[in-house]
Amino acid sequence: MEKIAVFLKENDEIGSFTESKCVNIFVNEYGGWLIKKKLNVDLSNVNNMKAIRETFLKLISEMEDCRIVVVNKAFGIPYSVFYAEDFSVWELEGNPFDYFDEIIKNEMVQEENENKEVEIAKKLGDGYFMIDLQELELINPEITSKKAIIPYLEKEDVKKIKVHCCHVPPWLVAKMDKGEILLSINEIKRNDYMVTVQKNVSGK
Repeated sequence: MEKIAVFLKENDEIGSFTESKCVNIFVNEYGGWLIKKKLNVDLSNVNNMKAIRETFLKLISEMEDCRIVVVNKAFGIPYSVFYAEDFSVWELEGNPFDYFDEIIKNEMVQEENENKEVEIAKKLGDGYFMIDLQELELINPEITSKKAIIPYLEKEDVKKIKVHCCHVPPWLVAKMDKGEILLSINEIKRNDYMVTVQKNVSGK
């Protein structure tokens, strides 16, 4: 079932993560878009980074299997939380009903492109690969860092991946914090990083 979560201001126009009053989950049923679920956004008692993160993680848990979110401005801790949870985040303004069909159409095209066999990584040695996210953004902008790296992490013969990027993907840091991978981060210069990703075989 096609579902889209929209952060809304009081006038039912698309709002930001922090200024919206509610999140409506829309579904495509019976030939039209209907509200399936309404969630309140209450940041009145949220006053630090940890609390912001926990508030939005709780919100995500209530969205069930919805993995598309729409806001008018995507930035800060809330954006990092949704990005790390593998949401497709759309930045749009105005009436959300103007965009639903276009969003789903584009999501389907992106999924088709991602399912195509694309040789993203360069082999540097036995079990050792290199992925240039900066180059990938120019050649295949529809492929996210997650879609580029995870398939290689899941391959048994891949032991280490060197990643060239303009910023360290938050979801990689989240995986490191969970003990799933090991990360070595080398800042070459401003907005230029070389990150080495290794499987944590010990699981600790």
